This record gives sequence, C-alpha cells and structure tokens, in this order.
Amino acid sequence: MTQVIATFIMDSGPFLDIIPTLLNYLDLKSMVCLAQTCHFWKERIYNDLKLWPKVVELPYMGRIDCCYIGREDPETVIKIKLWSMVLPPKDPEALQNVLSNMVLSEESVRRFQFAKKVLFKNFIHTDESLRLTAFLFPLIEEISFEGNLLTIVGVRHIATSCRKLKHIEFYNCGNLEISNVLRLFNTEKHKQHLERIFVRNNDSSWENSKLANDTDASFMVLCQRCRLYFNELKNEKEMLCLYHPGTYAGYGHSCSSFSCCGSNTPSYASTLGCQYTYHDKHGNSQSPYSRRVHELHNGHPEYMFQKYRHDLFPFRFTERRRVNEYFPKLEGELKDA
Repeated sequence: MTQVIATFIMDSGPFLDIIPTLLNYLDLKSMVCLAQTCHFWKERIYNDLKLWPKVVELPYMGRIDCCYIGREDPETVIKIKLWSMVLPPKDPEALQNVLSNMVLSEESVRRFQFAKKVLFKNFIHTDESLRLTAFLFPLIEEISFEGNLLTIVGVRHIATSCRKLKHIEFYNCGNLEISNVLRLFNTEKHKQHLERIFVRNNDSSWENSKLANDTDASFMVLCQRCRLYFNELKNEKEMLCLYHPGTYAGYGHSCSSFSCCGSNTPSYASTLGCQYTYHDKHGNSQSPYSRRVHELHNGHPEYMFQKYRHDLFPFRFTERRRVNEYFPKLEGELKDA
C-alpha cells in the first residue's frame, strides 16, 4: 500500500486567501515578531502595507521632572492618556530622535505610509521632527503644533507632504505668524480635505488676526460660534461646528457648567461642545457673552472634535501644559538662528 504524504505549501492554494484574516488578530509587535521567523512571512507582512495599523502610537519616554500636572495626579493623567496635560520629555529633541530611528530602513518607512493618525503622546515638535513626520506619515489627518521650538520651516514640511490633513491646531506658537502659516495650506489638495484649524496664543494675537487676502487660504473662515477656522467650501455639505446650545452659568469654579450637557468648558477646558451645526462666520447666532466664553477656550487636542459626554471626560479640572516655560535656552537659540 502506497503511503500518501500531504505537503502544506504556504505560498499557494487557499491559505493565501486567509492570511489577511489571520494577521488581523495580531498586534503590531506580534506582526514584527512573525516577520522575523522566515522569508515567507517577512515578504508577506512587509509587502502588504494595508495590514499595518492606521493608528501609530509612539512610546512614552517620560517627562520633565516637575510635580505640576494641574490638580490631578500625574499617573492618573497618563493612564487616561490626556497627554496635553503631561509635560514633555526633558530632552526637547526626544521626538526627532525617536522618529530618526524609524527611518533607518526602507522596510520601516514603508510600513507607516498608510497611517492616518499618530499618537505623539507628550512629545513636542521641532522643525526636524516635523520634517521626519512629513516623510514617515504623509497620509495623517490631524496634527498639533505646540510651543516655540518649531518655526514656519517645520510647518512647511507638513503642508507640502501631508495633503490629506483634516484638523490642525496651533497652540502658543509664538514663532509663527498666522497669515504666513495659513498661506502654506492654500492649495487645491488642502481645499478638498481640510476641515478645521484651531489657533490659540496666550496673548490672543492669533484670535484677533484676520486673513488678509486670497493668498492666505481664503477658503478658511473664522467661525464666530466655535472660534475655529473652517473650510467654507464644506460648510453647506457637513455640520462641523461643535458647540454648546445651552447657557453657561458660573464664573469658572467647580459648579460652573453649560445647561445643555453639564460640561464645565471653557474655564476647565474639555470640548468645544455637545452638538453639531453649521459654522457661522457672521456672528449673528450668539450673544457677545457666549462668544466671549468660546474665546476663552483652552481645549485639549485629545478632546477637541468629540461631543461632550461625561464618561469621555473624567477630569473636572484640567489645565493644559505650558511647554515654553521649560525650554527657554533652546527657544533662544532657535530665535537667534
């Protein structure tokens, strides 16, 4: 009697059809480990870029040794991932060092090409980290520029390479001028995708600025309700203005809140609102007091475009970090350069 020996060949037959299903059960670390087992899995995993996660989470590298994270315990803040309250690593170049390691090989670069979101955690950007971000993640849909360690050179890298951005935030970027910055995004690609830009400086200079002419991204208009610049070309198609329809009672203490949802925005900032409507560029829909409330908005990018819900916003008292206070030496060097 002849013995029949079944041979299992991975690179042919129906097994190829179920590979994507199998790999969907693996996290990023497990996929990397599997790719190291043999040539077949290495080729399969690194060549099928759609298998890689669309959200990239960078490692937590610690923070500046300071007891201040507002009123909350630092470990609790880190646990719920409200990174905009957590001071950055002591080394201001920590982010660009992490990203530099990610571009060491062609395989490493390819795996991130389809990422739509990067969780930068408590890192802070410099011009070099923005250059590397633009190179590694050309399809990201949101980014936050914060502090004075970056200049318009770094923003230009993002504007040139990341053409599918939807949400952009500029927070206390004293080295930037709003007209010059928004001019970088005055392209046909950005007109198609860009939805909202939030700008905030402690001296309110950006809030009081007006876009001068068509070269300053004239399709972006300041909403008098939520105080974000919005894409006027999209406003008739989508409700993108997140706002509070209720009234705000109180003076910023723990009992102050909006009547519509209970949010204590803006003095202890959480979200822009709890309902969506169309943006308003004329300012006819709110009283001067209501508009002033939103001018004070000091929100966190993690919460910026989410509707307010009590379970999503566990902290009643939040205060965003002030990174410029901790890097005065490097900031001065950048200005001199």
